[in-house]
Amino acid sequence: MPLVPLLTSAVFGMAIYLIYDGLTGSRSSDAEGPRRLRNVEEFLRRAGLPDVTPRDFVLFSLGAGIALGAITHLLLGWGVVSLLAAGLGASAPFTYYIHRHDTRRAALQRSLADAIGQLRDAIRTGLSVQEALVGLARSGPEVLRPEFATLVRELRLFGFEPALTAMRERLADPVFDVVAASLLLNDRLGGRNVSQVLDRLAHATRAQLRVQEELRAYQARNVLSARVIAAVPLVVLIGIRNVSPRYLAMFNDWSGQVLLAGCVASVALGYAGMLWIARLPDEPRVLQ
Repeated sequence: MPLVPLLTSAVFGMAIYLIYDGLTGSRSSDAEGPRRLRNVEEFLRRAGLPDVTPRDFVLFSLGAGIALGAITHLLLGWGVVSLLAAGLGASAPFTYYIHRHDTRRAALQRSLADAIGQLRDAIRTGLSVQEALVGLARSGPEVLRPEFATLVRELRLFGFEPALTAMRERLADPVFDVVAASLLLNDRLGGRNVSQVLDRLAHATRAQLRVQEELRAYQARNVLSARVIAAVPLVVLIGIRNVSPRYLAMFNDWSGQVLLAGCVASVALGYAGMLWIARLPDEPRVLQ
């Protein structure tokens, strides 16, 4: 029936449009649209992709979807399944960016815990906050040295508060939000308790990281299980299709392809559900 592929194509096109509109389009509310756009931009920054715009993200997702759809069509030759594969391919960059975001956040927070400890120790030896930050740019955690080097450079050009605020926005991390707020408050009001605040923050961050490491180990096992369970039926299907195509002849018409696409969609939904159950809670930004 020619109506089925037409409707499927229309639904797929509408889904892509809604994804694009959700990330870049304007909303009826003047405040809702910019807030959603800022959330997407912050997510990309926290994934270590500050130069990737929401528009680039959408275009890359569309390209991935088209590529996976074309490859699926070459392997199986089923139009409906190829369209579904294109939809799954369009969501693959988002899944990858989530993984990149979580990996970068873990590495960043481990380095921040060490940097907070070094900053605390340097201040206790009698150095000023600015001098302690210069030391971090030279001998701090390797992951953060470029950021602290940029901070030191901007301190000389723009002053303490603008430079620290710019670094806070680059890192987009809740832990550094608290560090930046503590240092800014100390700079404005003065005082001798900043090292004590940093000491408590370092201990709290390390304790939180230990819990998160245990959760990530548990999450990794669940994710691996989900990938194996999701991949097995797809690999078997492709193998049978290439070894004995007549065995799957019942799926050559559109009704069979729609049924098969439903099976593939159920596997994808099950995989997404397992990832959702095993996800780690997100940390909201503070003091923005």
